[in-house]
Amino acid sequence: FLLLLSLLFISAWVFREPALRSMGRLLVREDELVPAAAIFVLGGGAFDRANEAAKLYKAGYSGKVVCTGGSISGIIKVLGLKYTESEVSQLNLIKNNGLPPENVNIIPKGTSTHEESLLILDYCIRNRLSSAMVLSSKFHTRRVNRVFKPLFEKEGITLIIRGAPSSDYSEDEWWKTEEGLITVNNEFVKIVYYWFKY
Repeated sequence: FLLLLSLLFISAWVFREPALRSMGRLLVREDELVPAAAIFVLGGGAFDRANEAAKLYKAGYSGKVVCTGGSISGIIKVLGLKYTESEVSQLNLIKNNGLPPENVNIIPKGTSTHEESLLILDYCIRNRLSSAMVLSSKFHTRRVNRVFKPLFEKEGITLIIRGAPSSDYSEDEWWKTEEGLITVNNEFVKIVYYWFKY
């Protein structure tokens, strides 16, 4: 029994990095990159997500970007400002990435993936968009798929889900930083939570 236990422990240690890498990859579920009527940048990552949206815009995948998110981060509050996540993303796209202001809109609402899915669906229906690209963080894409896809398929809207790489950690070595550990842990917890709630 002790020998078996020792072998299991040694194997777990030897293969820990491939196993941890596979755990991270389970969270990533992106669609093929194709043009869309609009790119929707989800709240919660104004730096990475907006920067990735700017790259896609400049590469010609869409001529319109819409930023969502109604929360105001603690850092923004400390600075005495009242910018929502959507407004911070919009600022990054226009000021830092040079996108034309008329092509960057906001939906200054939504504090969860579920809320943003309903807001974006409503926007697409009202504006008669036949396709939409939803951009979040890579490790968020599996949950985004589960929440968004059924809603958009029901309305006949083509949905492309893409993930922005993190500037705080490498997705292939997420366990080597505190930020990566927190992100992966939180995402698995939220997947379970969403499974039971929605």
